[in-house]
This record gives sequence, structure tokens and C-alpha cells, in this order.
Amino acid sequence: MTHPVAEKVFEVSYMYSYSNNPSELRQEEMKESEILNLKKTIAKGPTSWGATYSNLIILKELGTTDVSNIETWYSMGCKNSWISNAYDPPFTRRSFSECITIGTLVQKLHFSNWCLGQAFYYKNLCFINQIEGGSEWLVIRDDIEFESWSCSYVIREDGEQVFINQVNRMLAATDDQLRKRNYMDAGEVTTCIGCQKKMYPGCEKIFLDGSTCQNCYINKKIYLDEIVSKVKSGQRLIQSDLTYLRYEDSFFGTSKGMESNRGLIFWDNEVAIGHPYGAQGAVDISIYKPKHNELDTAINVEWQLVDKYKAAETV
Repeated sequence: MTHPVAEKVFEVSYMYSYSNNPSELRQEEMKESEILNLKKTIAKGPTSWGATYSNLIILKELGTTDVSNIETWYSMGCKNSWISNAYDPPFTRRSFSECITIGTLVQKLHFSNWCLGQAFYYKNLCFINQIEGGSEWLVIRDDIEFESWSCSYVIREDGEQVFINQVNRMLAATDDQLRKRNYMDAGEVTTCIGCQKKMYPGCEKIFLDGSTCQNCYINKKIYLDEIVSKVKSGQRLIQSDLTYLRYEDSFFGTSKGMESNRGLIFWDNEVAIGHPYGAQGAVDISIYKPKHNELDTAINVEWQLVDKYKAAETV
């Protein structure tokens, strides 16, 4: 049984050309063994399929591969009904390739035509392709299998930064958030300079560990628990509550009963707060409650409008 061994990883550049096409400069991460193989290929000249490699330059050392989780990921992949059928090439421990930087991970997963069983990992997060000639990835963190993700589609449709934000949330989430698949409630952790609470900025919603203080603002976004606490206690919002609300803080609400609403600030299984989507300076507020409060989730709940008003200037 052959197990992967740790290797040094370098950022390299080289020239690549195919057939009569112009040469192109490529820059990527390579392990020591891959650099050795490329050197041998360059020495032999053009390949049998017409590709030419030349001018290999080692730019800098990036670190050493972490192979500590590969045995776990390999065992989990073998139990997957799709991945276990890989045969050209077969799925082995050598199918795993580490991405030292998140930029390399984006570059690899942006491509949409991978062999069945091809695997990439960044830190303790692993992606194993489940479709021959496709891009549908089983996602595992440590020993928790929690997602099947069409990575190339997300990168192409939503952009690289959205994809990176989602990867950071997968890395920051608790084990329980991963298992319940609400890892988007996590994110890159920062700390409020006022109260030292941990804060998790999101691209649509904002999450805070504990209650807010006057200094809990990042990029002029308000932390929603202050608004939500007011609404749940029966208070109406005033204009100062909405001062730091931005376009990114609201999202569309299309559940049954709120079809006419233009956007939401927040919802959970108790209340939904409507606000004109992306309308800076708007003061229109709609409050919805589910018809069946005993439901465990806000998804597919039927909502009813219980209050609609314009936020006043003062209490």
C-alpha cells in the first residue's frame, strides 16, 4: 500500500505551447516530484500529443504539503457510490492534490472537465469530483462530509470573491453548522474594538456572537440582532435603526404570503422583516410572522403580514 508523502511546494512559471498555437506563460503551484517530472518532459522535447514545455523557473517556496487527512478522505471517497467507480484513472491516495493558496484552489475548481475522483484540498477542506468529465464536488472538512457543490458553476455565475467567501465560511463554521448545512452563518472572524465580541461578516447577512455595542459596525453595516430584538419585543423600528443598512444586507423574500415584498432584512422561524431591496434611504417596513410557529425552519413556511409602516424619525 503506497501512501502519499509530504513534499515541498513551489510557485513556478513555464512556457507551454500546443501544436502550432502561440506559446503561453503559465504560473502555478508544483510539488517537488511534479517539478522533477516537468524537467524530464522538457528534456525530452515535444510530447507525443504535440505539447511543448520550456523555460521552467522556480519563483518561490510556498511550504510543505499536509497529508494528515488524506487517509480519512480517501476512505470516505471509496464509500461514495460515484467516486468508487472511477477507473481512468482509478481513485487512489494519489488522486489528492493540495492547493497551498486559495487562489490555486479557485483556478483548479473553475475548470469544469475533471476526471471522476480527482481531488483537491485547501487547508483541512477537501473537494472530490463525483462526475466523469464534470465538476460536481463532494466537500469534506476533516472527517465531516457535508456538501455536494457545483464549484465551476458558482465561480462562473457568482464570481471568484463570492466563492472565496463561501470557502472561508466552510473553514470557519463549527462542526454542528457543517452537519446542519447552515455553514453560511459563519465567516472570517474579526473582533469588535469596543466590546471584543467575535463577529462574522457575511455577503448578505451579518452574524454576531452575542449582543451588539455602539462600536459594532463594520463597513457601515448594522448588526441585525439589534433590529430583530426590537421587532420581537413588539417595538417599531425608527430611521436611525436603518442608518447603516446597505444593499448587501437585504435579500429577496419569495415565500408564500410575502410575494409582494421587495426584499427582506432578516428572517428566521419566528419573524421576517421586509424592507425595499437595495433602496438606500427607504423607510418602508413590513413585518411577517409564520402561520404555524411550531415549524422548525423558515423554508417553505407560509407567512402572513402582521404590520406595515414607515419608520419614524424618532420614537
